[in-house]
Amino acid sequence: MRPTILFILHMPPPVHGAATVGKYIHDSCLINERFDCHYINLATASNLADIGRVGIQKVKKFVRLLRCIRREVKRLKPQLVYVTPNACGGAFYKDFVVVQLLKEMGCRVVVHYHNKGVATRQDRGMDNLLYRRFFKGLKVILLSEHLYEDVRKYVKREDVFICPNGIPTL
Repeated sequence: MRPTILFILHMPPPVHGAATVGKYIHDSCLINERFDCHYINLATASNLADIGRVGIQKVKKFVRLLRCIRREVKRLKPQLVYVTPNACGGAFYKDFVVVQLLKEMGCRVVVHYHNKGVATRQDRGMDNLLYRRFFKGLKVILLSEHLYEDVRKYVKREDVFICPNGIPTL
């Protein structure tokens, strides 16, 4: 029996780096053949202009997202949940809630960072507190060893995996 993985990641639209990688993962025969994969789109923005903005529609979409995650975790009982969070700002706060929900439901969570920015906010009292809670008990995937400095304050090196990725060749 193949292990069940719930992927909570960004998928296009809108098209940006993390969403493109999310699409590659979703479409990967290698991943989908080895694991029982299930996918939830983490994005609440529907276009590039919508990124970074807050509105009632995005709040409603976020509430629906949380309900969907709760329902799927209960139904699937995944062995692992993979999440692609944002590193800082409003999008991080949204992803913080998602990861805390998963932890409360007893999920084993691995986060895959496609950007950096944790270190730029770690000296802010509230963000420092949230990062401490966010990273507790997580495994972290980074694109490069050089990015470890961004999360060093919160993550032990043995809890980090390096997975360089790029554009597949056609």
